[in-house]
Amino acid sequence: MKRLALATLLLSINGVLLLYYAYSWGSLVYLAFALLSLVLAYGVGAENRTAVKVALIYAAVEFFFALLFLIAGNLFSAIDAAISFFILHDILGYIKEVALEDEGEKPEAGAGE
Repeated sequence: MKRLALATLLLSINGVLLLYYAYSWGSLVYLAFALLSLVLAYGVGAENRTAVKVALIYAAVEFFFALLFLIAGNLFSAIDAAISFFILHDILGYIKEVALEDEGEKPEAGAGE
């Protein structure tokens, strides 16, 4: 399986969900974040290191706010929190795998697969 395939897929799904919100509510803010998410999905799929770093920060902030909204009682934020969590998990696994390759060590079986 290609590295970062899950993060690319989930960033694309997140972008499509945000496009739906932008269309249904007529919000340019949702449109801007939808385009950012789709551009990050393309960059992460190409394994661009800058896009991976930005996507990591973006997913972490989105996860934090999704958890805050979930605590406040918005149950639909659970979907957003789950998507962000799995994006974070995939990107952190990729970073661990790349760091081990740079050191010349062999990654553990099952790490990042």
